[in-house]
Amino acid sequence: MTQPADQQHSRKAVRRARAKTRKRSERLSLRTLVTMTSAMGLLATSALPSYGFDPETTALAGIARDSSLKVSQDTLQGLSLANAESVEFTRGEYSEAEASEFQVNRPRARIYNGPLAEDYILNPRFTSITSGNIMKAAAELVGTPYVFGGETPSGLDCSGYVLFVYSQFGIALPHSVYQQSKLAKKISADEAVPGDIVVFNDYSHNGIYAGNGMYYHAPQPGDRVKLAPISVTRYHFVRLVDIVG
Repeated sequence: MTQPADQQHSRKAVRRARAKTRKRSERLSLRTLVTMTSAMGLLATSALPSYGFDPETTALAGIARDSSLKVSQDTLQGLSLANAESVEFTRGEYSEAEASEFQVNRPRARIYNGPLAEDYILNPRFTSITSGNIMKAAAELVGTPYVFGGETPSGLDCSGYVLFVYSQFGIALPHSVYQQSKLAKKISADEAVPGDIVVFNDYSHNGIYAGNGMYYHAPQPGDRVKLAPISVTRYHFVRLVDIVG
């Protein structure tokens, strides 16, 4: 049986109203879900520990790559201790150092106003060339600072030392290890007596023999004239003049 037109129109209106209500409810549900999700995200962010935003502290806490955010009280205390130890330090009991402690002390040249080698050549100090006199002249210069090219008691190098000692006996020598050696006569070790000259085989150094494997010499920069063992194996002896025992 056919329904009246006004009744059919009323049912259509009801269905439309229900459809609109359903759509409105769905939109409200979606908005509610989004709002709750955002709120939960903000809440979770605000609940994160402050060290979650500090890379250095996060690394100290050992959670840089850990998805877990649960940190025990002991861990937090350890973190605080680690931070404190990384920053705090004590000076300790120290005293200021003096600048003089860092200075390199080099031997100072002596002040010498006495006769020079050329003066002794003209007026020898010793008239007798003996081992004793040569040892006396050599020993008097112990402690003189090494000075490259020096040939006076204010500073001496090796050949300058030999030159000055022998000048006191009226013997003139060149300021050169090699040239002094060429003016002398080579002798064997058995013949050598105190006062003869010790010469390194490469002519890099010489000194005055003191006997028993020892010699007086001006060693090197920063050092002083001294009596010392002959420390090399490649050396020989030369004699500049006959020495009375």
